[in-house]
Amino acid sequence: MAESPRPADVRLTIPAGAPYPELAGELAAKFAENAGAKADAVKRLAASVQALAMKLGNGRAGPGENAVTLTLEARDRRLHVTASAGDHREQADFSL
Repeated sequence: MAESPRPADVRLTIPAGAPYPELAGELAAKFAENAGAKADAVKRLAASVQALAMKLGNGRAGPGENAVTLTLEARDRRLHVTASAGDHREQADFSL
């Protein structure tokens, strides 16, 4: 996979098990707030990032099992989220 020419604003790798997907959602919410998102968008984003982390991690936990990497980029009044775990990768785009 080719690297983006623009560095990510935030890159976070978490274990797949609780409480980490929830914490990832909270971190994404803070990032969105700081990027100027409205309150309703912040809540939707937090829930979506948490669900994405849980989906890609398959809800399994354990040493070295299913780490999920989240990349957050704010640009053009949008927040771009990329989540990857192993060979799975998904992207989501949110209006700020």
